[in-house]
Formats: sequence, structure tokens, C-alpha cells
Amino acid sequence: MTKGPTLPSSALTVRSFLLRSRTGDLSFAAVAFTVVFGSLLGIVALQTMIVQNRVELDRVSSQLDEELEINRRLRLEVIELESPDRVLELASDRLGMIRPDERRYLPGIDPVNQVVAQPQLANPFGPRELPDFLIEIETP
Repeated sequence: MTKGPTLPSSALTVRSFLLRSRTGDLSFAAVAFTVVFGSLLGIVALQTMIVQNRVELDRVSSQLDEELEINRRLRLEVIELESPDRVLELASDRLGMIRPDERRYLPGIDPVNQVVAQPQLANPFGPRELPDFLIEIETP
């Protein structure tokens, strides 16, 4: 005959047996509750970090879109400012430059028939006559 589990013989032993089994169950339940609660708290913290990162990503993405639009407008402005037609127009209007196919000739001067007027010299020393070194000597 096989013997089953033996029951304690005295009431004191039964009571201590029951207390030991309840204490073990309570400590296991406390550990299990702590693990589950800690896991849930970790999941909530992780989800919060994910949401914060998404908000930051959306902010940076919208800022990037704005900067790309500014960059596009500035590139268009550079293209307009560097257009050859505009450069030629500004060069001819502001700087007086001419295109290579437009030739303007200065009027020629004939050195033989050219009469050069002598400048009138004022006397810086008063009403006296000018000193000899200020008078230009003409050579024929």
C-alpha cells in the first residue's frame, strides 16, 4: 500500500504549515505584481518617449520644408540675377559698356590742323608779372 501525504499531527503544526504556505503565496504574488507593474510602467515610459520623438520629428520636418522653400526661392532669384539679358542690360545702362557687334568710334583728331588753346595763367603772386619759370617758352 502506498502512503499519501501525511498530515501534521498537532494543531500547532497545521497552523504553521498554513502560515508558511500563505506567506510563500503572498511573497510570490507581491513579486509578480511588482514585475507586471514595472513592465507596464516601462511600456508607458517607452510610448511617451516615442510620442515625444514623433513631435520633434514633425517639428524638424516642417522646418526643413520651410528652409527648402526659402532655398528654392533664393536659387530662382540667383538664376534671374545671373541671366545674360539682365547682365547685358546692366552693363550697358550703368557701366556704359557696348556689345562687341556695336562699334562706336571716337571722333578723330588731326594733330596737324589741331589748334590747342593756351590756358590763361593767373598770377598767384599778385598783380606783378609772372616769374620766368612759370612762363612757358614756345619753340617753333
